[in-house]
Amino acid sequence: MNGNASKVVLMSVFVCAGALAGCASTPRDSATFGRGVAGEVQSVEWGTIQALRAVAIESGRRLTSDTSAVEFTVLLESGKSIVVVQPGSVSDYRVGDRVRVTNDGSQTRVAR
Repeated sequence: MNGNASKVVLMSVFVCAGALAGCASTPRDSATFGRGVAGEVQSVEWGTIQALRAVAIESGRRLTSDTSAVEFTVLLESGKSIVVVQPGSVSDYRVGDRVRVTNDGSQTRVAR
């Protein structure tokens, strides 16, 4: 390949990589929803926070920092215990808080 052709190929690779990076979804906290969620049915359960832990969600991209997140251990009213990780801050919640746990079939969220 000559010099100009390799520059064109290299530029095409960068353009495609940039376009794909723009399509990557960002983690959402319990108060932010994507457009596709509006009008969808979600199941709701109530529970109590048993434990909290500060964690990080990896960005998956080299030049992007990880997202601060919370790992919740929740005891549902049904008696079942679950663990949910979502973006947020541990300081926004307390052990013993009553929370609403929603699930749309693919994603679970914890909110007060």
